[in-house]
Amino acid sequence: MSDSEPDNRLFQQFDTKKVEDLSADNLDSFRDQVYIQKSNSDLVNDLIRYGVINNQISFAGPMTRTAKQVSSSVTYSGAATVTQELFKPNPGEVWQYNQASVRMQGGSSGITLLLGDDTTTSTNNVMLGQESSSGVQPFDLVGQMSPLYITEEQYLIAQHYSLTTGEESEVRVSVIRVR
Repeated sequence: MSDSEPDNRLFQQFDTKKVEDLSADNLDSFRDQVYIQKSNSDLVNDLIRYGVINNQISFAGPMTRTAKQVSSSVTYSGAATVTQELFKPNPGEVWQYNQASVRMQGGSSGITLLLGDDTTTSTNNVMLGQESSSGVQPFDLVGQMSPLYITEEQYLIAQHYSLTTGEESEVRVSVIRVR
């Protein structure tokens, strides 16, 4: 770029960062401000190029350094069913379910894992699996669900239930961002 050309806004905003320090959130928030115009074509190409070399954009699958665990837990104060949003990605993000485990203390509690869009009714939710044994154990999905993608529109919901005061239940899910 010659001295007479205007500076690229990407370089202006991130000129004090190393490429490895750019996060997916940095690039996403910057990208969301870019209009689809011919004058922005170099900027769009730079976003793609720096996103790829920093592993924040992937054309082949999961994005490195994005794996995390999400969890939901309940201690019961009586017979109850508690439905909680377990993991809901930000708009435009797609995450992949990796594995889950459950921990239950007491003999009458359980957890149902759902994929859906409503924590108040099960009308638009799909049951992914259900566990009700005491102790810590892997959570097995029902059906053919690999890979399982999670979006803002279809997110993970945990439904905890128990018949006894003082029992506890927890579900932990490992997810990784793919877009």
